[in-house]
Amino acid sequence: MNRRLVFGFALVATILVVGLVVGVIYFQSQSALKHDTSRWAVIVDVNDDYMAVEPSRDQVWLQLVQMKQDGTTMFVGGIVERYDNSWGFRFKPENVTVAQFTAEGLQGTIRYISQNLDYWLGGWAYVSSRVTEIHTP
Repeated sequence: MNRRLVFGFALVATILVVGLVVGVIYFQSQSALKHDTSRWAVIVDVNDDYMAVEPSRDQVWLQLVQMKQDGTTMFVGGIVERYDNSWGFRFKPENVTVAQFTAEGLQGTIRYISQNLDYWLGGWAYVSSRVTEIHTP
């Protein structure tokens, strides 16, 4: 009887821990993809870190859609502003830009920009990215 009781407690504890880990991972992924509009794309950088971008300009939106369709990697960026996602920033929607080439001093990764946010705030930054998801209303 004691073995069954111990096994039962161990099983319940394992289920709770696994559930907690899955919940934390899910929350973090949703927080990284926080967005305010119904038209947004998910970019992934060289570290496999991802975030949502919400370009307000149709031309940029079409470039992101084309990147997704072609599977191409380009620089996606804009002016960095504080935002309440898990990275602490986003690219301003009215300034989101897609480029083949950028100045090396403007290039970073999502994590690097996040970790050095005070340096990047209010300035331009670009991330070498692939588009993995496109969301439209």
